Amino acid sequence: MTTVADRRVGPLGRRLSSLPTWTVPASVAAAVLCRVPFVGHAAGPDEAGFLLVGAQWNGAGTSLYGNYWVDRPPLLITIYRLAASLGGLTALRLIGCVAAALLVLGASRVAGLMAGRESAQWAALSAAALSINPLLGSRGVNGELLAAPFILGGIAAMIVALRASSRRQAGGAAAVAGALAVCSLLVKQNLADVAVFGAVALILATWRGDISRQRFTTLLTAATGGALAAGTVLAGWTVIHGTSLVGVFDAMYPFRLHAEQAMAAGGSHHATVRLFVLIGAAAASGLIFLLVVLARDVVVRRPRDVLTWALIATILFDIASVLVGGNYWHHYLVELIGPVSVVVGLLCARRALGARSVLAYVAAAAVLGWAVSLGAPQGSDGQSVGRSIAAVSQPGDAIVSTWGHADVTLASGLSSPYAQLWSLPIKTLDPQLTQLDAVLTGPSAPTWFVSWGHLRTWGLDTARTGKILSRDYRQVGLVCGRTVYLHDGIVRPVPRVEGSCRGTGAPLDTSPPTASTTAR
Repeated sequence: MTTVADRRVGPLGRRLSSLPTWTVPASVAAAVLCRVPFVGHAAGPDEAGFLLVGAQWNGAGTSLYGNYWVDRPPLLITIYRLAASLGGLTALRLIGCVAAALLVLGASRVAGLMAGRESAQWAALSAAALSINPLLGSRGVNGELLAAPFILGGIAAMIVALRASSRRQAGGAAAVAGALAVCSLLVKQNLADVAVFGAVALILATWRGDISRQRFTTLLTAATGGALAAGTVLAGWTVIHGTSLVGVFDAMYPFRLHAEQAMAAGGSHHATVRLFVLIGAAAASGLIFLLVVLARDVVVRRPRDVLTWALIATILFDIASVLVGGNYWHHYLVELIGPVSVVVGLLCARRALGARSVLAYVAAAAVLGWAVSLGAPQGSDGQSVGRSIAAVSQPGDAIVSTWGHADVTLASGLSSPYAQLWSLPIKTLDPQLTQLDAVLTGPSAPTWFVSWGHLRTWGLDTARTGKILSRDYRQVGLVCGRTVYLHDGIVRPVPRVEGSCRGTGAPLDTSPPTASTTAR
């Protein structure tokens, strides 16, 4: 049927404004190929830390995941464990390429189910443009990216369940949605998008009479069954690998409450600065402007269909999730890419005011940002420091880097006897540094100790730690502005960096250390 908008632009305008049939595969290819140049770049602290945790998570150890502790669910650690077994950082980045492809395909699939082929094409274009923008953390692999395929797959499954003609098909699709909802939560604990979408869609559909109460019960029961099945499998996998389910739950939720208190006690200045930077990144990427177009359309048009309102509720949940996170890292915004791209697909397909113009800006900003990021150094200070220590270390050496900076540990090829690889868990779980002091004075004391900035920072009680370093360690040099200590009684050459601190340097094996090469 020809719409008013179609008559206004005419046949030629319709042809010029239509996307080519190859838009979806081209968008997938762009999302993947734009990540390829960064496959060899230095690992970020989170990537490095998760690789270290995953590589040694083979059984019970001294902490939550083997010998390390991290406030993340087991499916995320499993993915990094797979990457570590396949070769380390390069394998992880290739897994990220697959996730980016599935993000674009997922957004396209959901939009297509809701409004047809043209919406699917615009959604794919939007997802590709947003996913390659470096302002949204496109260079690294993070939990939000890895969870995106589960989220969009779960939303698509719920749509199929609501529209299925047979009870069996509806129940099966709902069960898949429930299973994928659990999987996304077990990649990152705040990513409840599928649950939010499904709950809102089911409640509204029942309230409006689109589905019967009996169908509501069937779908809810099937979704719950799918969630329980997936949760049981993943719980069994977790226990088999020596990790306590109670410990995992505590790390996923109660710890976050304690961490928020710890951050608040340390002052809000840094968090406020990061929040403004995050808002700036969302504006520069065009993400905020897409949200403005959506808000205007909701106010003016007042959508009536259940699925659109379920998507809007999901986007509102995502915004709240980003803001409640507290740390305001750029990659938090990846959570919004999938649902927002679906809505953008719907808006562009029916030529909502400003939608296509804003999407054009988003695409241009993505291409410009990506092109600029090509000139960024492939290395990092953390990688250079770690490599300099790796070059002079011997089998059996170990390392501790403060506070956080697991990229130093990964690049060194050494293991850390300290269970905490991130700064926030240290601040929350070991503010008096009693665990660290016990490591430094114990039989597994690290050979190397790297101080990243001042030892006295972030409100930590570092007095005793400083005394231990003065007594048992000696400073052997400054590497990229970082102080490197060597344990007394151990003789090693002085670590030195060849080339610039952020240069690529010599090739490095980025596979995480194994027990056979790092046993002290």
